[in-house]
Amino acid sequence: MRQGHYPQFESFIKQNANLATASEDELRAELELRNFKKPFPLHVFNDKIKPFLDALHNEYDLPRSFIGLTLLAAYSAAIGTCYHLRVKKIGNIYLPIWACLEGISSSGKSLVMNQVLKPLNEKQVQFDEEAEECKNITGQYPDKLKQLVYRDSHVQTLIRSVMTDNPKGILKDADEILEWINGMNQISRKEGTDEQFWMSGWNCRPYTAIRANQQKYHLASPFVNVIGGVQPSITYKLFKNDRETTGFIFRLLFAVPEVVKIADVNLDYEMPDEFEKIHRESINSLIDDLIATSPKASDYSKVLELSDEAIKEYKGWVVKRRNLTNRISDPKEKEIHAGILGKIKEYCLRFSAILHIADLSYDEHPVYPNHDFIKRSTVLRAIELAEYFFESAVNVSERVSKSVVAPPEVIRFASYTHAAFSFQKIGDLEFNTKGSTPEARKKKAERAIKKMIKEYPNVFRAIEK
Repeated sequence: MRQGHYPQFESFIKQNANLATASEDELRAELELRNFKKPFPLHVFNDKIKPFLDALHNEYDLPRSFIGLTLLAAYSAAIGTCYHLRVKKIGNIYLPIWACLEGISSSGKSLVMNQVLKPLNEKQVQFDEEAEECKNITGQYPDKLKQLVYRDSHVQTLIRSVMTDNPKGILKDADEILEWINGMNQISRKEGTDEQFWMSGWNCRPYTAIRANQQKYHLASPFVNVIGGVQPSITYKLFKNDRETTGFIFRLLFAVPEVVKIADVNLDYEMPDEFEKIHRESINSLIDDLIATSPKASDYSKVLELSDEAIKEYKGWVVKRRNLTNRISDPKEKEIHAGILGKIKEYCLRFSAILHIADLSYDEHPVYPNHDFIKRSTVLRAIELAEYFFESAVNVSERVSKSVVAPPEVIRFASYTHAAFSFQKIGDLEFNTKGSTPEARKKKAERAIKKMIKEYPNVFRAIEK
């Protein structure tokens, strides 16, 4: 954080050196200054990683939410299918994360992914070099190509090659999340085909596909993480094709910055090696010590369960959130909140497992039990994350709805602009009252349209179906 941006905030920082990972109570003064209801709770992460997180926030000027969500994605990708949470009446819950960083250009989306995902990308470089070395020696690549992070591949290639060679799972680094969304169904041209694969991958349900020439592919436990960014002005495109109604879009976790601004990186700062080392060793331990030994995750996946106290806390939180949703009177709003809660309830359980396993990775000599129990204190940390992501999803949904759903009058005026009507023609159609002049009608139309564009920007865009 650079000097001179917010004088009161600078003073607050000086009194709270570890502001980025401070608790919500410690952030109260800052909340009053910024008027932001739900800061990302970075304090839920292990104490040993907090110096790294604080440096990313204070020196790289990266939003807490970007840092926290990207870290969750990094843990999840490193763990893969090697752990699952067993919950009575629900079954086995695996731990994929779909992450969307919503921010303006240069707000730090790419920078935070470069910093936090660095251990994963370094491991992928190692895998690629090993494959090239094999080709140089034998004349061909290994029978199975190790893949941890991938960027460009159609679903058919994922199913046939990438996923079958890497049962532990992979991370889709989309950079721009719309690239991932828009890339669906490009080959099949059949709407929903690719979405079905991704939804199977979201909770590791078995996926079977029959392709050309009666070729059948079966994935017993597909595990695919997704991470990417989007600019607020085009977030609405994620909601096209009824993805909000079907619940597809709310499988994405949204990181919304506390302040909308360009990141002001301290170019004089160099991240201490010991900070990066702690992060790298944690992620590498999860990658190297947790091994997938079969195409079927249930053959090797380690088991976590909630302690009785943890179950009680989780159930209490779900009841509280459910009651709040049931009190909503507007049917559309209630439907959206219910859809969000349905996904966030499961994410809360995933968070509890991820935090538990991540804590183990910071031990001097990490040991990953085959069967372990998650404590109440860990579930309370997971609930803080779930609360943030519930509110961020509601925030994004409401902004999209306001900018897309409009009164008939606004839609009518938008149709004029789409038809390239002049202000004069629109004024003559809408404001041709007795005694009005052509110039007055033109100016009135111009003022009305400018106001509507500001309030309902996306209605005035030609949104392709």
